[in-house]
Amino acid sequence: MRPVPSFLLPWLLLSLPASAQERADGQVLQRRTLVTPARPNEVPPLELHVAVGVATLVQLGAPLKLGALKLPEGTEYIQLGPMGDDSLVILPTKNLSGGEQVPLTVDTEPGAEPLRFLLVTRRDVADVQVRVVRAWSSPDEDGAELMARSLLATPDARATVVFPQDMVKRDLRDSRGQVDSVLWFGRRMFAPLIVRSRKKGAPPWRLVQARLRATLTDGVLLEWPARLLSGAADEMRQRHILTSLLPEGASRLELALDGEDSPGDFRLLSLEERSSRP
Repeated sequence: MRPVPSFLLPWLLLSLPASAQERADGQVLQRRTLVTPARPNEVPPLELHVAVGVATLVQLGAPLKLGALKLPEGTEYIQLGPMGDDSLVILPTKNLSGGEQVPLTVDTEPGAEPLRFLLVTRRDVADVQVRVVRAWSSPDEDGAELMARSLLATPDARATVVFPQDMVKRDLRDSRGQVDSVLWFGRRMFAPLIVRSRKKGAPPWRLVQARLRATLTDGVLLEWPARLLSGAADEMRQRHILTSLLPEGASRLELALDGEDSPGDFRLLSLEERSSRP
């Protein structure tokens, strides 16, 4: 790891675009807000999309400790530089190869779990500004959990009135995770999903987190973990219910299903009512 030269930092900040834009090579520069998971050590790290020629500003909202930034040995091609008390800049000198993931651990305030990230390079997008915020709480969360548990206890975990959406799947070698319906109460959503084993006698894949992503009115991508409740698993399948409150004015809702060490890709969930069941 090499620090970003201090004389470059002001120039790098001035180079940050005010909104998402496309580079000459077709790569989209984007701004995102990531909500930290409640149990960070039980779910995959948060991904940061880095690229040569792009300065990624990460705003943590919490003061950095001395020596807080930790990268594996042999990653001199990743330059890091603190920006004030609670931010850092990431600047790679080469793109990461396909499938390459560089872990980054950041220590913040005393008593808080370290923040875990994975640095990756994608051909289609790169992050120029990422805000990392703590999970928010809503007054109706306890009631939402009771509702989710009731849905989980119903046969096949299906509600009687739903708005069917485009199907969201995650296919693995031995299992499939699938969401095929979403129940809306205003901006509160519930989604039953089932993970089925494709191999007789093999337990279903372990789902540890469901992440949602939405586009806010200012163009920022907001990513956050949904509340996930899991039913008892049998030999071939396990049922889950995920619930969350959609931010005001958000659009283009997407869902990703994560395993312990395998974050899923975001797939679109339609926000528009298409049909309903009586």
